[in-house]
Amino acid sequence: MLAPLSTVIRKVAKHAILLSPFLLVACGSDQLTGPSSVSVSPATGAVFMSVSPQGSTSGVPASTPITFRFGGPMASGMEQYFDMHLGGLDGPAVPMNCGWTADRAVLTCSPTAPLTPRMTYTIHMGGGLRDAQGNPAGYDTHGAMMGGQWIQGGMMSGLHGGGMGWGMMGDGWRHANGSYGMAFSFTTA
Repeated sequence: MLAPLSTVIRKVAKHAILLSPFLLVACGSDQLTGPSSVSVSPATGAVFMSVSPQGSTSGVPASTPITFRFGGPMASGMEQYFDMHLGGLDGPAVPMNCGWTADRAVLTCSPTAPLTPRMTYTIHMGGGLRDAQGNPAGYDTHGAMMGGQWIQGGMMSGLHGGGMGWGMMGDGWRHANGSYGMAFSFTTA
């Protein structure tokens, strides 16, 4: 007799959660690497559902907006904890205009100028994001599945976006697991 679907999903999710820190470390690059001691905790707030473009995507049109979807409304001011860099996280920040949908569940960011063809960009999503009730946003369910990698500050060099030292970044950038949030790199067409 086959197990109920809910039992199968729970078992698969449990194993994926247990293995995700190891997969992140094994698959990480020199610059975007998950800490080896990431502890996965259940989400208490709105769950991070998707990002477009996803990490490791290539052939992205230069005029593509960047979108982040959450499973519920996010707190005011959280848009300041999203940025994009030319190249890696220590590359220059790319100016963007960002705005929430009316329900505050989808953030769309558009670069102020078209992106350069055949270049790599890195989206940085702060680790301390809060939902409208003040609860921490949940990254663990979907972030790594979309090519996201935890950002470990001790492994970073240079300045974040050319202006702020990694150790000086505020709470909106810091996740409870000690990381500086998640990064998603993509390459334009």
